[in-house]
Formats: sequence, C-alpha cells, structure tokens
Amino acid sequence: MTPAEELRHLNRLIRQFDSVFKSTRDPLQRDRVTRELRQLKTYKDKLVSFHEIDPRELEDPGEQDELEEQPYLKMAMAAGGEKESPASKVSAEDYQDREVYQLALYLAFFEGEFLALLSETRLKLDFKHSLERDSFYHRFENLRRLLGDLREDTSRMGDYLGQKHEEEMRMRSFKKSRNLIMESDKFFRNLQSFSGGLSEDIGASGSVCLNPRDLLRFERMGGRRHLEGLSVEKALAGLAEFSSEVTRFLKVPQIESQES
Repeated sequence: MTPAEELRHLNRLIRQFDSVFKSTRDPLQRDRVTRELRQLKTYKDKLVSFHEIDPRELEDPGEQDELEEQPYLKMAMAAGGEKESPASKVSAEDYQDREVYQLALYLAFFEGEFLALLSETRLKLDFKHSLERDSFYHRFENLRRLLGDLREDTSRMGDYLGQKHEEEMRMRSFKKSRNLIMESDKFFRNLQSFSGGLSEDIGASGSVCLNPRDLLRFERMGGRRHLEGLSVEKALAGLAEFSSEVTRFLKVPQIESQES
C-alpha cells in the first residue's frame, strides 16, 4: 500500500466512524468512536508530515455511506463500545489497511456473536455434520493467528516511516494481508454453504439438525448478544447472511480463491 492509498484508507475510515457516531446515542459507543477518530486523525497528520502526496491521488469516488449495505459491519463498529465484546479490542490504528481493519471487526463480531452457536450444546447435528461444525473452531483460530501477526507488523510500521526499509515492510505486510483475506474468504464461503445447507434441510423437515426450534440463551456476563432469544433455525439463517456479507466485502474472485 502506497502512502497515498493509506491516506485514502484513513479518510474513508474517518468518514465511516463519523457515520457510526451520528447513528448511535449510546454514550459508551460514542466515547469509543471519538477515541478512534482522534487516533486516526493523529496518524493521518503524521503520515502527511512524512510524505508529499499529490491531492489528485486522493480522489475517492466512494463518498456515499459504505455501511448502508453492510449492516453487520456497522453493528461490529458500534459493538466496539461494549467492553464485553471482542470488537472492543479492535482498533483502527492497529492495522495499516482499511480492508484488514474491517475484516478484523467482522472476525471479532463473529467471535462474539456466532462462534458460540457452533458448539455441540447449541447446535446439535448428526455425526457427519458435527465433524464439519467442529472444524470451524480450528480454522477460526488460524485466522486469529494470521490477524495477530499482521497487527504486530503494524505496531512496528511507525518506526519505519520515512526510512529506507519502509517499502520493504509495506510489501511484507501486503503479502500477509492477501493471505489473511484469501483464508478468510474460504472460511466464510464454507460457513455460508454449511449454515445455508442446514437451513435448507430444516426447511425441508430434514433430520440433520436435531434442535432447530431450541431458543438460544447466553450468560449475562458475556454482554448483549445479537442471537439472544432466537431459535437455532433463525440463528443459522443469520449466520448465512453474515457470511454472505463478509464474502461480498472481501470481493475475492473465485478463480483466484480456487487457485490459491
């Protein structure tokens, strides 16, 4: 990512956080968004001070509210104001790339809202599908590891601004970002297929899911849950919808995904 691209990324994040700030009245969420905006603007000023950037390179046609068609991302950004939510640990300044930052929010939202659904106590399936359900836990842990590695790179990037190894560090992070995005795309496409298939089976009165009418309950110490009180059937439909939004956001061409 070039300095100009990074600056465009920062400008778009600032606009998105402005949108979240205007749409919520929760004081904790507004406080968190205010802190994010302050950090983003501070880093933006630092970036501009180190690089001369042609204003024409900053032209960005995407001035509309990008979150309008990404309701789960908007919820994830707002969830950052809830201290019990994994999203509260995701900060824009921890990632150079806007796409990776927003993917981190999606992953945090998945962890806080949907991962618990994929347990044997909440989603009871036949033997074959139970194995597939359990595999998502291990794959998600791998995504968390890849994301953590990227976050470490970003924490060191400030030391390289304006230095001779800056471009080398940016290229290294770019390759890691692409790998994370590709693996995330595979994960959520598989998850969409899995949850969508279960929903279809339930709709056809199949026998794969053994508890489609059970209502989901969570411990209060975990904070508010999007799935609280929903039936397993509706939660699976929500998971398929969420996974679909993530894959649309990532925009990975399927020929590229299959070849990787």
